[in-house]
Formats: sequence, structure tokens, C-alpha cells
Amino acid sequence: MIKPESIENLKSIIDIVDVIGNYLQLKKEGANYKALCPFHSEKTPSFVVSPAKQIFHCFGCGATGDAIKFVMDIEKLSYPEAIEKLANLYNFKLEYIKSNNFVKTDTLEKVNAFYIQELFKNQTALEYLKNRGITDSTIEKFALGYAPDSKTQFNFFRNAALDFKELKALGVLSEDGSYPRLIERITFPIFGTNGKIIAMGGRTITNHPAKYINFTNTKLFNKSKTFYGLNFAREHILRKKEAIIVEGYMDVIMLHQAGYNTAIATLGTALTNEHLPQLKKLDAKIIVSYDGDSAGINAALKASKLLYKSYFDGGVTLFPEGLDPADVVKKGENLDKYFNNNIPFLDFIVNYTINKYDINKPNEKKKLVDELREYIATLPEILKESFISKASQILQISPKLLSVRAQNTQTIQNKKIDIAEASIIKTLYENPNLMDEIVEYLSVDMFKTHPYELSLVYGEKFDAPELLDIVLRDEIKILDYETLKKQIIKLLIPYYENKKIRIMTSNLKTEEKMHKLKLINNKIIALKKGELVESDSTI
Repeated sequence: MIKPESIENLKSIIDIVDVIGNYLQLKKEGANYKALCPFHSEKTPSFVVSPAKQIFHCFGCGATGDAIKFVMDIEKLSYPEAIEKLANLYNFKLEYIKSNNFVKTDTLEKVNAFYIQELFKNQTALEYLKNRGITDSTIEKFALGYAPDSKTQFNFFRNAALDFKELKALGVLSEDGSYPRLIERITFPIFGTNGKIIAMGGRTITNHPAKYINFTNTKLFNKSKTFYGLNFAREHILRKKEAIIVEGYMDVIMLHQAGYNTAIATLGTALTNEHLPQLKKLDAKIIVSYDGDSAGINAALKASKLLYKSYFDGGVTLFPEGLDPADVVKKGENLDKYFNNNIPFLDFIVNYTINKYDINKPNEKKKLVDELREYIATLPEILKESFISKASQILQISPKLLSVRAQNTQTIQNKKIDIAEASIIKTLYENPNLMDEIVEYLSVDMFKTHPYELSLVYGEKFDAPELLDIVLRDEIKILDYETLKKQIIKLLIPYYENKKIRIMTSNLKTEEKMHKLKLINNKIIALKKGELVESDSTI
């Protein structure tokens, strides 16, 4: 929490003319300044800024307030976010009331400054960025860096007198503090709305199987709610009323370099309900722009379904298979031909759902109709009619076949879904990098309801309809790592308790039985302490 006296000190140095002049073209008239109001459409200026009173007022729409209120309204920020934005603008150091939730953000700034220095020492890392087409000015703008080997990083942390508890809390170090989260990777700082670094991501240059990784969730950072590049794109999105959502860091960076400065990206996850509040604040048309491969199409389909039923205007742009936006920029192509010909969400959902089936076969056509009806059941009433009309027209069937009656909705809702198991499956689907860690604790046979779907995730069969039936359900949430761990523990305790009963009533020899019971008891004790335990097929 920011100290009230610190806010008052900031207010005392803010000049409202300077602040609003960063956003609007002000013209001096007498003692005041005038401009066209940014909050409503007008041809004759009725927006007045008073330097004497340090307020603005629009005689057209009634908008009024001080510099902080202006920044809140123009950038769609909360009060603390606007304060921090202005403090950053004036290079003013805010003071905070310390609490258990307080974390020093300047620690991340120091770590990132170190990574930036290391980038220019590592020719391989620098050449990688240059080969991707990134210019020096873009490297500087996005504050790209390089995380060296673990020993070099620990030496820096000690020499810089950084607090190791703080480094763990911020995600720089692993949970036990034994290694840095990013090692031998290009680093991408992730900025909050106040322009401060809240986390980092990294891209391997050593052929590590995990190509990209992000910090885990912290008190500052939740990757399911955060967009990469939004700090650079926000002002342009608000002005152009359009946002381009892409898949990764490089796409955002290369699009901004090419002048498409409304590009933002989700962070290693698909678009989720948790992202929507951020998008609603922007009040903009959304263009989903993913790769044209099957994974990109499925991700675009999921995003389209989410955005359409949440009343977002926009559409989908798919790049040719094998290419992503960063590749297309590097080739020097004009991207307008892609972005200006995006497919509206409704059309994309219908057409690409149809493409999954052979509608010349009656049983396939029935599966298609069932899938469309299941989605229609989730739509607000006002959207159902448009969707049914479009889908029935393309399929050349009666709209009645797609109408969802009350009994059908009930059937869909009563489809047997174990929320605990399904949330684990959806989390692993959205965060495949967690699978290598989780698979040693959670074997397929530990699930009662969805063992097959878990095996599909482990097998990375992400296109399987049985899997999509879970991951496309909004009522099934994506879990952060700590909640995921607790959910798995909650499932494993009864699993091992039941296994214990089966062994006790088995015909095993006493010695073997006692050995297995001891192993299981040790696992149950560890689980109850909140520790994950490795699965063992020999028990």
C-alpha cells in the first residue's frame, strides 16, 4: 500500500498541463488550455484544463477531475496504478506501507539490469536475436537480456547484496532457492501497468526441451491474468480501439518493431476468463492472430468461443502453417493483408468446428450438431439466435435442430465430470511445461473418472475431442502451481488409503505386505504434510 503522505508529495509536483499534454494537443486560451475531449466525440473543443486549479473539465460530457483522475480514465487504470504511472513519469520514488504482502519491485529491476549486461557479453545470445531480425533499438526498448549459468547469477546476487528470500518470493529463484529460474536463456522482462517489472520469461539457446519458461505466479504476477507487451501497447490500443493477441514474446516484439504496436500476448497459456477483465478495460476490437498449424487453430477456436460469448467484437487471423507473425515480419511482408481480412468470431467458430468432421457421414454430422448445441447452450440468449442462424445456414439444416431445449441443456450439464480431476487436466493442458514435473507424482491409474483424458494430456494428444470437451468448459478452472499441488495431494491421500486397504486384505505374504504398507504409510504422512510423493508401480 502506498503511503498517503507519499501520494500527497507526488501531487505537489504534478502539473496537470504536462500530464494531459502527453495525451492531447492543448491550445492555450487565456489562463486555461483547451482541447478536443478524449471521452466523447466532438468537433469543437469543449475540454478545458485549468493550471491554476489543477483540474480538467469537459463542458460537453461533464468529465472532470485532477491529473490522477485523467490518467485513470484515459488509460483505464485503478487509483494505485495511476499513482504509480505518474510517479514513473516524474521519476518520483513512492513510499509504501510494509505488510506481509509487500515485495520490493526494485529487486527485479536490478536483476534485469544484470541480465542486460550479460546479453552483450554473450555473442551466441546476441546473434540469436539478430538472426531473428530484432534491431538494437528493439532490444533496448523491450529490455531484453540473457540469464547466464547458475554460478554466475549467484555470484551477482551475493555481490549485489540481494535478499535471497526476496528473490524466491519474486520468482527469480526456485521455491527452495537452490537454482535460478532462468538459466542460459534470453530473458524477457514482463511489465505491470505501472511500468515496473513484475516477472520474467526466458527462451533457451541451448536446445533445452522447454523452449520457453515463465516465472511461477507470485504476489506481483499471475500469468493467467497478464498480457506481455501491454505496457507498450496500452496507449495505442486505447487510441486505435484495436488489440492484436498473439502467442508469444517474439511475435509481440517483431510486430511492434514493424509498427503494429497494439500487439500483446498471453504468457504460455491459452486465453482464459481471467484475461477478460483486462480486455474489457481496453474496450477494443480483438484480433486473435495465431499460427496456422493445428495447435494454433485449436487455440484460436477456444479463444473465439470465449470472446464471442463475452460480447467482444473482432475476429481471427491465421498465418500460413509453419509461420508465425515474427517470421512474416522478418520476411518483410505487409501484414495488413492478414489483419484486414480476419474472420469474425462467429464465422470462425462455425466453420472451424465443421472442419473437424466429415459431414457427409451421418454419424459425424450428428457429432458436429451435438458439439455446436453444447456451445450454444453456454451462450447468452441474445447471441443464440445469430449463432443458430449462421450455423444452420452453412450446414443447410433446420435451425430447430440446433435449438437447445431445456432438457438438452440439463443433459449437457449432467454429463459426468469430476471437477477436481478435470481442473488438473485443464491446467496441464494449458501449461504443458508442468507435465514433466507432475507425471512422476500422478500416474493415470490414480484418476477414477478421467484416466483416459489424463493419458491424452501426457501423450500430448491435444486435439482429442475427449480432451477438448474438458478444456473448453468455462466452469473448469486453470489452477496456479500451489493450488494444483494441493489438488493432487487431495486426490492422492484417498488413493493411497484405498490402496492400503486392498493390501491389508490381499493374499500377499506377511513380510511383503508389511513392506508395502510401510511404504504407503510413509507416502500418506508426507502427503498430509503437504509434500508430493513419487508414484511407485511396484506397490
